[in-house]
Amino acid sequence: MNQWRYLLTGTILSWCLGYLGADRFYRGQIALGVLKLITMGAFGIWYLVDAIIWTVQLGKYNMEENQPA
Repeated sequence: MNQWRYLLTGTILSWCLGYLGADRFYRGQIALGVLKLITMGAFGIWYLVDAIIWTVQLGKYNMEENQPA
C-alpha cells in the first residue's frame, strides 16, 4: 500500500507540478529538481517524459498487485 501511495503521489505531482521539478524533489533528487525548475521542465519535453514514466510505473504496480493467485 505504501508503494502505491508513493507512486500515486509522484504521478500526481509529475502531471500537475512536474514542470517545476516537484516530482524530482519528491523523489529526493534535489539537483535534478533545481535543474528542471530552472529550465521549466526542459521546455516541456523532460516534463512529459517524467510524467509518462511515473504513470507507467503506477500502471505496472497496479497490474502486478491485481494478478490472480
